[in-house]
Amino acid sequence: MTTQQQFLDLLSDIEPSTTTVNDCSSAHNTLRDALEEHNEFSKVHVKTFLSGSYIRNTAVRPTAIGGITQRPDVDIIAVTNHTKDDEPQIVLDAVHQALKDIGYTDLTVNRRSVNVKLKKVDMDVVPVIANGDTFLIPDIHLKEWLTTNPPAHTQWTIYVNKQANGKFKPLVKLFKWWKRENLPDLKRPKGFILECLVAKHMDYNETNYEKLFVHLLETIRDSYELYASLNWIPHLEDPGVAGNNVFSAVTAEEFKTFHEKVKEQATIARNALNETDDDKALTLWRQVLGSRFPRSTSQRSTNSAGIANSLIRPALGLGLTFPSTPVYPNKPGGFA
Repeated sequence: MTTQQQFLDLLSDIEPSTTTVNDCSSAHNTLRDALEEHNEFSKVHVKTFLSGSYIRNTAVRPTAIGGITQRPDVDIIAVTNHTKDDEPQIVLDAVHQALKDIGYTDLTVNRRSVNVKLKKVDMDVVPVIANGDTFLIPDIHLKEWLTTNPPAHTQWTIYVNKQANGKFKPLVKLFKWWKRENLPDLKRPKGFILECLVAKHMDYNETNYEKLFVHLLETIRDSYELYASLNWIPHLEDPGVAGNNVFSAVTAEEFKTFHEKVKEQATIARNALNETDDDKALTLWRQVLGSRFPRSTSQRSTNSAGIANSLIRPALGLGLTFPSTPVYPNKPGGFA
């Protein structure tokens, strides 16, 4: 039988390090300031803010491949005064040129963003247009502007974490770690899709992480069995844009592979939960969550346990109520 503290210790272990956080902060602030001051881009620049798992506090430590730590990802939203009449390719090319002028050399124009690779950090710069309470993002494959809402996603995670008494974000981190350990080569589902799955299928009344994780795997397995068997893609509502399906970019093959692994691992996790022998339970949990799953709490220091406990503090924004429509902060924040 495993303990709550072992899961807390694992959560502490998979947190992004202070060094990683500082590297990300320095990199994105430097880039954002340079874009605002660029001779040409400053003419269309309105403001920038962060998006993605770092600002939502759902990121896990960067992965290591062949002993080499990979770069963390930071998403930067650049609000511009472009219009829908501007071609997405031209807008992304303009961002690419500005970044090149600034001095960045390892650049890639992607479908909806420009990727900047540095020695320690990867950044995706995403130009958008304000569109009422949402934003429009350029898509060079579809050659059109699509609705998105990163600030609403950030606010949504705060709300869900509060509803789950601080257990949502840690469970998301465990689930992302699980996906990395078990499906490292599967491109999707990942990131925000996994967050939406946790929000939909977690037990909001449970406090034990072992039981939470088993319930999550089993509920996802059971909820999507028919979809996987028929090679269908499920619809999971985007909490920031009504009518959008967060699974829209996932292929039937990707979803089936994901579901098959969830199904396999749900059985192992259930056996681990029911196992009364500590060594056998540990062996089973390491099949699910990898070799970093701690043998016992005695292996971890008091300090690390304290860090782990900080992961389950009540979410910021206590007292917020969540209306039937998404919440949009007036001033989307930056990553400190």
